[in-house]
Amino acid sequence: MNKTINLFDLDFISAPNQIQILDQIINAKSFTDNEEKIPFLITPNADQIVKLDQVEHRTLKKELSKASFILPDGQPIIWFSKLVGKPLQARLAGSDLFPQVWQRAKEKQQKIFIVVSNESLGKKLKQDYENIEYYVPPMFDLHTEGFNQTYQEILNQIKEFKPKYLIIGVGFPKQEWLGLFVHKTLKQQNIQSPLILCLGASAEFYLGIKKRAPRFLQKIGLEWLHRLLTEPRRMWKRYILGSVSLLSLFIKERKKHISQKTTTDGELTHE
Repeated sequence: MNKTINLFDLDFISAPNQIQILDQIINAKSFTDNEEKIPFLITPNADQIVKLDQVEHRTLKKELSKASFILPDGQPIIWFSKLVGKPLQARLAGSDLFPQVWQRAKEKQQKIFIVVSNESLGKKLKQDYENIEYYVPPMFDLHTEGFNQTYQEILNQIKEFKPKYLIIGVGFPKQEWLGLFVHKTLKQQNIQSPLILCLGASAEFYLGIKKRAPRFLQKIGLEWLHRLLTEPRRMWKRYILGSVSLLSLFIKERKKHISQKTTTDGELTHE
């Protein structure tokens, strides 16, 4: 059983590395009859933690809090967990997890259905591992007819292909909502759900299409700086403006932790 630590209303898995939880991911069974957990794996980073705290994403956060595997993919989350005395052992990045799951699935010849951002990426993944199917969704906005058509197409292909895993890599929050709708419909139809992994650009990192920060920057928590320098137009709002929101969220979470600790200590004293 994984040790979990609750931060920002999410039960993060605390483990020294992905290897410690890989067997549980690979051996995950059907969750169709489980009301408490859903067959989801998410890897929230600091930016997503901030967004999930926003009013527009509260419903999404409530659903994702039921995920069977919630991995801390952000060094600031690790630092903060130590600051409040609830230390997570290590950052568990989705980009590190993807190649391990992919390789283990290849060894076991398990089926993977993967939703990717472009045809070239899908073809390269298919060349790397034949026992997969991929789907490139058209451009769509959330909760529109385009979204409905996309999730229905994914659903239909899953029913036909019957994969062990559904990996979605089209970015937050589209990938999470697609996965939730697919799982909900499969459950309503009493069909076994694959394990749904929301892993963003992890496949692109795996194939070398996108370059990750040097290992030493990853170790000291500065991978965000590398991404900011390599994609400044796309990333500056996330990392510069987002840092203000992140600090505000950290302060709010710390106040909540202090309040809970005070209440607990008071109850123990009263007893």
